Parts: sequence; C-alpha cells; structure tokens
Amino acid sequence: MINRISLSHFDIAQCKLGRRFTPRKRNLSILNRFFIILFTTAFVISCGSKKPRVVTTKKRAKKERVYKKPAVTTSTNTDDPPVLKTVENNTATFNTVIKNARTYKGTTYKYGGSTRSGMDCSGLIHIAFKESGTNVPRTSRSLYDASKKIPLNRVQKGDLLFFATGSNRKKLNHVALVTNVTPAEITFIHSTSSRGVIESTLNEIYWVNAFLSAGRLK
Repeated sequence: MINRISLSHFDIAQCKLGRRFTPRKRNLSILNRFFIILFTTAFVISCGSKKPRVVTTKKRAKKERVYKKPAVTTSTNTDDPPVLKTVENNTATFNTVIKNARTYKGTTYKYGGSTRSGMDCSGLIHIAFKESGTNVPRTSRSLYDASKKIPLNRVQKGDLLFFATGSNRKKLNHVALVTNVTPAEITFIHSTSSRGVIESTLNEIYWVNAFLSAGRLK
C-alpha cells in the first residue's frame, strides 16, 4: 500500500514538474524560431540586388562619369585625282620638257592643236610641260603673262622666247622654247605655220627681226 502511495506521489510530482517545465520549453522553441526568422530576413534584405539606375541625360552621365564623348574619325580618302605641279626651275625638269618637245619634231602646224596630228606654237609648249607633269598656260599671251621678263643675255634652257611675226611688229603672236644656249647662239624649238615643229636659232635674220622678249616661267 505504501509503495502504491509513493508511486502515486511520484507520478503526481512528475506531472507537476511536467506542467511547470513544458511551457518554458515551448516558449524557448518559439523564441528561437523568431530569432531564426528575423536573422534570415535581415540576410535576404542585405544580400538582395539593387535595381539598376538608368541614366538618361548627358549632363547626369558626365557627373556620374559614365558618358564618353564619341571618338572623332578622319577621312583617309586616297582617290583624289593627281594635281599637276607648277614649274620647277631646275635643269632636270627643263631637260625633260625639251626632250618631250623634240619628240614632236616634224609634226605639221594646226591652229589650236596640241597632238601629233597637228599643233600650234603654244600647243607644243603646253604639251611638252604637261607630259613632264607640269601645268603651264595654253596660249602665247597667257604664257607671256605667266613669265618673268629677263634680258637675252640671261636666257637659259627651258626659258621662253616671244615673237611678233605678223604685220604688227609689236603684237605678240608666237612663242618658242629655248633648247640650248652657247656663247655663239641660242637654239629654240617651236611650231611654225610653214614648216611645222622645227628647231631654229636667233642667228637667223628672220627670227632676230621678229624677236620681242625673253621670259622665264614663274
């Protein structure tokens, strides 16, 4: 009987203890869950990605150092047509011009012409320089205007001689290219109306009488 009473008291004590401690354990479990949820939420918030900000103006972009000025490119077009050079006052250039002019010796005279089928005096000068890569005027008068007047005793190879072969002995109407200069004579090549392209000298009376001036292309 005593044993049964003791057991009953023990059981009652255990029940009392169970009522006392079970709620505390439950409260601790709930509190732990609360802290776990709180920590997880904070972690998610701190690790979440931010929405990117869109920059819509250059001023704002420049302030935030994200705007780059577009690079300037330059054209490298190499298809431009070649430009003829102006007269180079050197022996090599004039030797080439004289050589070109001599290839037309025997060509017949043709007013306004500048080909092997016929050419006039200024046409010969123009084509001879052009074939050497140099641009000069086309007419006798324009060649005269483009030249610097020089005395006859200063004439060199490549210079020009101007003549008046018409009835008016003061009116320029003919031009020739000096091909050689020696103490004895001045030789020149030109296109004449009677004989076509030939070489002559100032020792010939006709050309001495028709001579007006000498010039050097600028």
